[in-house]
Amino acid sequence: MIDVYDYHGIEEPQEKIKQFKKMYFELVNKAQKIMPKNKGKRKSSTLWKIGKLLYDFNKSIKNEFEITNYSSAIVRDFGLSGPRSVRYIIDFGEFFTESDISDLVPFSHYMILIDQKNFVGKSSFQKEKNRLVEMATNGTLPQRDKYRSEFKKLEKTTN
Repeated sequence: MIDVYDYHGIEEPQEKIKQFKKMYFELVNKAQKIMPKNKGKRKSSTLWKIGKLLYDFNKSIKNEFEITNYSSAIVRDFGLSGPRSVRYIIDFGEFFTESDISDLVPFSHYMILIDQKNFVGKSSFQKEKNRLVEMATNGTLPQRDKYRSEFKKLEKTTN
């Protein structure tokens, strides 16, 4: 929703809105080409690519627009499961590189690691990304709940 106050201080607001819409729909088209409609076929690498697209898009529009119901629009247009998943997927695109990702690691494990990012620190975060891939490759990746409990135990010992 755009009202008269939104136009104050913006040069050529109609043109900016037109450009934004064009960029957004290009983003949606790219994402639809990447994202399988069948949620069961969505791999971690696919979700990373979507996250990277969203992160880069958000960076490009930062301080340009405030988008009402942005997460809801992303859920609808990208076929995601809910607004909470949008934040995880964007963080996935921001904090991971393509080489950090393995399709052997379920996205739920990456979500747990994203939740722990601030707790573990930057160098430990990178080590844990590598460890996840290594465990998956070796067939020793724990179930999601067990992986989460590893962090809870670590938190208790440091507090």
